[in-house]
Amino acid sequence: MTDSFVCATCGQEHSGLPLDYSYGLPDEVYDLSYLERYLRCRSNSDLCALDESRFFLRGVTPLPFTDSEGEFCWGVWVEVSQEDHDRYVRGFFEDLSTEPSFAAKLANNIAGYGGTLGLSVLARFGATGQRPSFHFAAADQHQLAQDQRQGITAERHHEILHACGHFNRSAA
Repeated sequence: MTDSFVCATCGQEHSGLPLDYSYGLPDEVYDLSYLERYLRCRSNSDLCALDESRFFLRGVTPLPFTDSEGEFCWGVWVEVSQEDHDRYVRGFFEDLSTEPSFAAKLANNIAGYGGTLGLSVLARFGATGQRPSFHFAAADQHQLAQDQRQGITAERHHEILHACGHFNRSAA
C-alpha cells in the first residue's frame, strides 16, 4: 500500500490516500467517439450539453468517514433540466447556496457500486466557487445512498479506492 499519490488534477504528490475520485464527463458523452463528441457536445469541467437537448452539471457526492474526520467525495455528473442548468450558468460566480434543491439523475456508473447510472438525487448549489452537492433521499436503499447516510469506514474507503484502480496504478 502506498502512503502518497500523484493528483490527476494538479499533478502534485500528496501524502495519504485520495479523498476524492472524479469522472471527467457524463458516461454517455464519454462513450461517444472522438468525432461524435466534437459534433454533438459542448463541455468544460463543470457543464455539459449533449445535442443541445440534454444538460449536465458536475458536482460532488460526499461520503463522511465514520472513524475519522472528513469525507470521501465522488466527483460525478448529473443530468438536470435545462432550466436548472441555465440557473447554474447565470449564477456561476455567485453564492447560490440559498437556492432550493432540485431533482437530478446521476450520469455516471460509479466504480464499486454498480447500477448508479440514472439514480435520483437532490442537487444543491454551493457557495461561490463550490460545485453543487448531490444527496440521496432518506428512503433510497442503494449502497451508495446508504454509504452517504451512514458514512464509510477506513476499510470501505480502501475498497472504493481498489474499485477505482488506485492501488493498481500505485504498484506500477
